[in-house]
Amino acid sequence: MIHPSPHSFSRSPVEEVVCCCTLGHDGEALSLRIPGPYPGWPQIRERVMEMIAGVEDVSRISGCMLRYTDLIPVPHGSHLPGIKEIEQIFSGEFNCYTLQDRVVLSHTPLPGSSGSIRSLHHRPGKPGWTLVLSMQTTGTARFASCDSVMEWFDDARACIHDLFDRIVPEDIVQKLR
Repeated sequence: MIHPSPHSFSRSPVEEVVCCCTLGHDGEALSLRIPGPYPGWPQIRERVMEMIAGVEDVSRISGCMLRYTDLIPVPHGSHLPGIKEIEQIFSGEFNCYTLQDRVVLSHTPLPGSSGSIRSLHHRPGKPGWTLVLSMQTTGTARFASCDSVMEWFDDARACIHDLFDRIVPEDIVQKLR
């Protein structure tokens, strides 16, 4: 999987990052919530490594999830893609569908994983565009080592990065730089 360079935005729109691992069939979960300001993927990656280092038997990790919530400042009147437009962006390449207020990608470039995208415009108390991008394993994942778990998180971040780049209009990207 190709891992893109960081965006290097002068004003990162990341409001929150959530990383989770599910352990076994009992559903015990390990999770991290990293609020903004965004520290960058290397620091988040280090915290994920610390989280999974505490798991005695990595093969117990049966699922993973990574979610980025971005709050992008945009003036009223800007054209922001809605759910149907986002679904059209990906429909020719991925098996996707709309479910309530989100686009679900049932097949992604990351094998054994699905994704979802929410696009919320000017929420109360949150002016701007909220974009929630997530990736999660499907079925029961099998990880042989901490490195394989970290590879999944790195690949999930790369997928989310790609989704963001395809959804966010170039004029808004330029304003973030």
